[in-house]
Amino acid sequence: MATVFNRIGSYQIHDDIGRGGMASVFLATDTRTDAQVALRVVSARAAVDVLEAEKWGAELQEQFCRVSSLVPQFYERGSADGYLYVAMEYLDGEDLSDAIRRGPLGTDRAVAVAVELCRFLEDARRFTCVANGREIQHLLHGDLTPANVRLTSDGRIKVLDFGIAKALSLSRKVTHNDFGSVPYLSPERLESGGEMDATDGFWALGVMLYEMIGGRPPFRAESTRRLEELIRSRRPPASLNGLCPPGLRAVLAKLLGPDPTARYDSAQAIREDLERYRAGAPTQAEAEGWPARAVDEPATRRTRPAVEQTDETTRRTKPPSSPVNPVAALATTAAPNGPPLAAKVASPTRSRSRTLRIVLIVVALSIVINEITVAVAANRVADLVPMRELDALPAVWSRYESLSGRSLGVGTISLGRSLTAHTETLTDRVVAKYRAGVSTVWEPEWLMARDALTRAIVVAPGQKRLRASLRYCEGHLARIKGDTRKKRNELAAAQQEFASAVSAFREAAQLRPEWPDPFLGLARTFISSLGDVDRGADALSQAERLGYKPGERETLQLADGYRERGDTLVRSARQLEGMPQEENHLTRAVEAYEQALAHYLKIGGLNDATRGIRQTQRDLERVQQRLTEVTSHTTTPEALPQ
Repeated sequence: MATVFNRIGSYQIHDDIGRGGMASVFLATDTRTDAQVALRVVSARAAVDVLEAEKWGAELQEQFCRVSSLVPQFYERGSADGYLYVAMEYLDGEDLSDAIRRGPLGTDRAVAVAVELCRFLEDARRFTCVANGREIQHLLHGDLTPANVRLTSDGRIKVLDFGIAKALSLSRKVTHNDFGSVPYLSPERLESGGEMDATDGFWALGVMLYEMIGGRPPFRAESTRRLEELIRSRRPPASLNGLCPPGLRAVLAKLLGPDPTARYDSAQAIREDLERYRAGAPTQAEAEGWPARAVDEPATRRTRPAVEQTDETTRRTKPPSSPVNPVAALATTAAPNGPPLAAKVASPTRSRSRTLRIVLIVVALSIVINEITVAVAANRVADLVPMRELDALPAVWSRYESLSGRSLGVGTISLGRSLTAHTETLTDRVVAKYRAGVSTVWEPEWLMARDALTRAIVVAPGQKRLRASLRYCEGHLARIKGDTRKKRNELAAAQQEFASAVSAFREAAQLRPEWPDPFLGLARTFISSLGDVDRGADALSQAERLGYKPGERETLQLADGYRERGDTLVRSARQLEGMPQEENHLTRAVEAYEQALAHYLKIGGLNDATRGIRQTQRDLERVQQRLTEVTSHTTTPEALPQ
């Protein structure tokens, strides 16, 4: 979020502690009870499907936490100040993703976590309830990843983020989810476009177990498209030989096997095999021949059709020597009472040429048919693009990248242009919202804008406007991070973030010389973050020259900046008490307070301005009194403002 200590309903926001699906999660205090909670928040202006998923997830968590100890306790859900929120148990500790980032967890710890996750999946499988008049038979989480698993300080395991959870009803065997994280999606789910069944979480569990043991994901690629291709190829990941015993390697291989029918059929079966390993007994996976079976297992689907040899001549690069063909010989034999026979015999070269032409025609037709198929699917997605809000764009971009991976690029041109244009429109709204200064732009909005722009630039790398907008968003994110570190007294790290923010804003201004917005970012960074009111005022002047009219926000920033300068000068004057330099510092402090007061008076109707006026007037009077005493050679140290 853009500032710390905001409020939503009865909850006072303290800190940003993470993201889950389409929402942000904050550490907050319930002002009615003074209890700390984790507050999950999503904008009420989010896409309809996102809001429905959040509401549905909250209802499921409310009921599911009554039957499972492996999810946070649910306290309350509601809406206030333009946001939907869910208040739940705050869990200190760290996410599993943070633990993995430091390196392998060790086999004992990894298996212990995996066993608890199996218990969660078992609880989800047994879960039944009635919601919205519909009977729910069991629960699917939909996005089981290390970022959604919490390792508490007292050693418990909790599964987070029910905002994208889906339930399977008695009348439906599969459900659809576009929000899953690609590295944890099974080949079947990628191929089906998001279709899930009751075994979907087992593949994600296998990926997580591999990460916990190896300290790295089993499937890695330079782009999302390449990663999807790698997972769909069903090639087994690199062996963890040397990092875990054969029994555990067998379990991993079975979890990530190429054929879904050969994998575990229930979470209970996975847990029991892991418990066999912990007890030192042979695992069921070993008995079935894993991990060697992963190599021998035939892929359930070819990624490329096999090319059959249809003619002996296509396998030879040089025709063999053979006796004279008697038919060909007839060509040179004169027929009785007539000319020589003109018998036609196809040569091996001509046969090869004909075969090659047929192959090329088939390949060309396959390409054309594929491009048409991709174009039809892309056009369907493109029709939905204008209706998507910023928080729903990641799913659409993922769909575009998936279609691009199946195409030579022709079929997705229109979708790419549509997505790029809509991304620019939506991110411009975020920028305009900050420019207007009517409401706060929260950090998740800058993050979503940055991520969408990053993807758009891949499609349109030459567009300076997109690059400028990206650097502008990155500038605000660095500024926000710096302010957070400054509040935590991490001053060196804060300075680095502020330097990054200044660099990003300046680069944005260079890419779009006519654009005033980067100078607004610079002004806020200089004044509020770095305490340099002069450079901040200069940045505002440049924005004004480019057509921006400073409003109450900028006036308040300048007023606060000058008041902070006055406070700093007074503190220095107190250290110089009795010395000639004291008078100079006091004189400059009077000037700073007078400038602050002048700016506060321009916006006197605001609560912050009213408080600033009162405080500045008191400080100004005290400094003026002390300055009078100094100039008359009297000393009254107590007169200095504290």
